[in-house]
Amino acid sequence: MPEPLSRLIYETALLLDAEDFPGFLNRCAEDFRYVIHAHSPELGKKMIWLEHDRKGMHDMFLMLNQHVRVKGHFKRHVSVYTIDSVGPNVSRVHTSLMLIHTNPDGVSSLFAAGHYIDVIRSEEGVHSLRERNVVLDTRDLSPGIHIPI
Repeated sequence: MPEPLSRLIYETALLLDAEDFPGFLNRCAEDFRYVIHAHSPELGKKMIWLEHDRKGMHDMFLMLNQHVRVKGHFKRHVSVYTIDSVGPNVSRVHTSLMLIHTNPDGVSSLFAAGHYIDVIRSEEGVHSLRERNVVLDTRDLSPGIHIPI
């Protein structure tokens, strides 16, 4: 049985795979912050591709049906590397991430690789995501990805 913080990471991956966005938000703290970024060697700095607070994520989820989206489904493969305490009831979890896309014909391919750096708050046995930084190695994403990585 994975320890509770690892379990939260695995659960959020399963919820995103199932596109259970309300379930994902239920695992997030009220002050949740979500960022997707990658390093650009050409620019020599970090590129921020998406940044939202909890309300911004909620609003984005409400608009998903109005966007043109990549056909098929995604599956996240996550592996927790480290869990470090960074303060009272706060931990940082570093997780490897591979996002696999399967098209409607059943062909699967690696869509993105990177890692999560999550900040988790633990209070009275309840663990919630306070921050998720998605740090991508992949810098060439297809158009139509409007769901969280």
